[in-house]
Amino acid sequence: MTKANQERQDRLAQALRANLHRRKAQSRARKADGTTPSTKDNEMTASSGQTPTSSASTPEGGNRDG
Repeated sequence: MTKANQERQDRLAQALRANLHRRKAQSRARKADGTTPSTKDNEMTASSGQTPTSSASTPEGGNRDG
C-alpha cells in the first residue's frame, strides 16, 4: 500500500470512529430524555395495510393506479 492510500485509510477509519462516537452520544441523549425513534406510524400503517407513502394520487395530482 502506498503512503497516500494508507493516509486515506487512516482518515476514513478516523471518520468512522468519530461517526460512531457521535451516534452513540445521540443514542445516550435520547435514552436520557426518554425519547426514542417512534414506530407508531409504522404500526398504524401496517394494521391498515397501507404503506406510509401510499395515497390515491401522486404529489403532482396524477393518479398512481392508472
